[in-house]
Amino acid sequence: MESDSRLEDLRSVLSCVFEKLGAESLTEPDRVELVARAEVVQDQIDAIQDVVGDEERVRMRATSVSEPSGDRLF
Repeated sequence: MESDSRLEDLRSVLSCVFEKLGAESLTEPDRVELVARAEVVQDQIDAIQDVVGDEERVRMRATSVSEPSGDRLF
């Protein structure tokens, strides 16, 4: 799936950003920029996961078959 590959790429980027944030020689302006990048990447990850979650719910509804109820009113 394309979204799985994109998610993996974004998680890799986020991991690299966090690794750089842990560097002791990082200046404050660089730290601010990296935090901003991390937030953007996390937002993209969340958006993809929301879409994938919505697709899963639709797929589950489409494949579920309602069983006839033994309790009929008429």
